[in-house]
Amino acid sequence: MPVWIGERLVLLFPHEDPSSAYGRPYLIIDPGGKFGTGTHPTTRICLTILEDILRENQSVLDVGTGTGILAIYAAIRAAREVVAIDPDFEACRVCRGNIMKNGLNQKVHLINGRVEALSDRRLFDVVVANLGADTLTRVLPALGARVPPDGFIVTSGVPAGAQSEFSNLVEKASLKVLSSVVLDQWAGFLLMPKGK
Repeated sequence: MPVWIGERLVLLFPHEDPSSAYGRPYLIIDPGGKFGTGTHPTTRICLTILEDILRENQSVLDVGTGTGILAIYAAIRAAREVVAIDPDFEACRVCRGNIMKNGLNQKVHLINGRVEALSDRRLFDVVVANLGADTLTRVLPALGARVPPDGFIVTSGVPAGAQSEFSNLVEKASLKVLSSVVLDQWAGFLLMPKGK
């Protein structure tokens, strides 16, 4: 059964016939066991926020990419270049397969590693991080270091009851909350560096 990704794309699993997308643009995702199918509320929150902010020719960094669904979505939708990064080797193997299934191996660059290892000089128009709350809190400064003053950070993985606490951590990381989305007891945020 195809899954709608926002209002523009259909998610298909490898065994599904592309004709079941009814002529709509689609992406193919093999979840690879534990790395996500795109149906989890935190993933859907990120997709909802990305749908509103993605523009043509942007560069996008997907931190903790897992199956690569957010990176692949950004590449199919609008992005000029996408870098997907994950410290888990098996997740990267699954992600690589999904990148190739969608014909995006020239557009999505995959790195097996941590965001802190990226060059400080490398900035992205949009950084997206769908991570557990503890990991997300730890990497907030690194995420902020990867965007220019007018860049966006899309995050999810925070329990809805911890929104205030997370917002305080965002402030301490020299970022500000532009908006938030809550879905099924999970919260996601659109962030920007302070000063804009």
